[in-house]
Amino acid sequence: MSKAYKTAVAVSAPAAVILVYIFSDRIMSLAPYLGGCIFHRLTGIWCPGCGNTRSVAAMFEFDFLLALRNNAAIPFLAICLLCLYLELIADISGRKVRILPRKTWIWCIVIMLFVIYYVIRNFIPVIAPV
Repeated sequence: MSKAYKTAVAVSAPAAVILVYIFSDRIMSLAPYLGGCIFHRLTGIWCPGCGNTRSVAAMFEFDFLLALRNNAAIPFLAICLLCLYLELIADISGRKVRILPRKTWIWCIVIMLFVIYYVIRNFIPVIAPV
């Protein structure tokens, strides 16, 4: 990837985040049109996607604990994107910094932890989406 392309991404990413935050009310006003989770409605079990919209809404309001409770994947992905952005900034400045691990086994453990989380939250009401 060329340095000009990296610089364009580094400049446009914060602008995109700011625009999404500015229009967050309009974005979240579309949530009722998504409907509810059909799987949860039929079975009563929280699927891995349950709570995503509420988690994003909580992140817009800077309520990170509520975002974690609704669905931990959204804050986790936000942190990963932030780390990738910081790696990009370091790369543009000429340093090779790796914040996120690159080992497959680490990501396999992370995925296993998320699978365990998605199962357990169906049995422990404190970590179930609200």
